[in-house]
Amino acid sequence: MSVKVSFLPLILVVFLAVSALPAENSGNMTLVINELMANNAGSARDQNGNYDDWIEIYNYGDSAVNIGGMYLTDNQSAAAVWRVPDNKPAVTTIPPKGYQLIWADRETNEGTPHANFKLGSDCENIRLFAADGKTLIDEVTFGPQAEDRSYDRLPDGSDNWKSLAVAF
Repeated sequence: MSVKVSFLPLILVVFLAVSALPAENSGNMTLVINELMANNAGSARDQNGNYDDWIEIYNYGDSAVNIGGMYLTDNQSAAAVWRVPDNKPAVTTIPPKGYQLIWADRETNEGTPHANFKLGSDCENIRLFAADGKTLIDEVTFGPQAEDRSYDRLPDGSDNWKSLAVAF
């Protein structure tokens, strides 16, 4: 008795599996907007001593990810509000299981990482886009924020959000 084996289904499965693999630079898909503070009155100071709003990006992956060239925005109609500078990889590279704090203070003259927008404490939507300015990596929408309380994913990188008092 002769058994005919067709490799077509196996080839199709391998092709579909390879097609589903992330593209080259897929390390950015291990990023989430992990924490934010939209009403910082006295809990965390930037390097110039200012109490500015901030956004924390978390890399939950096993490889470092340079966010230089990516976009962060609080504008629903524009993805490319603030481009993370791509000329300072020592500052913009997030190690595995690491964090990057970005000050949302409209004070880009204070260096990296200071975004050109502020957060609204009433309601806001923050989105992180890949360097192409089109591929959405993560977003968070939040409601009214109490003074000196952060809005966090707990545990880090999860879909559970909590409001917490911050101690820096």
